[in-house]
Amino acid sequence: MRVRALFNANIADKVKEANNYYMEDAELLSNGFYVNFRVRQPEELLQWILGWGADVVIVEPESFKKRVKEEIQKMIERY
Repeated sequence: MRVRALFNANIADKVKEANNYYMEDAELLSNGFYVNFRVRQPEELLQWILGWGADVVIVEPESFKKRVKEEIQKMIERY
């Protein structure tokens, strides 16, 4: 499954240095740093994505975007 994420351009170097195993390719554009991941199951990437906080947005697939939102909501409810 392909997961596409948009990171804040200011942290592009940090994301590259993190060298995530599932990272397939990336490109720096004017509106941010786009990264494509290839995973068997999106859950493999969930905790890593959440670790970037507000500096990352899931672009696709919609199902993983929804899963990330659900996890964030659970975190909010615990506070």
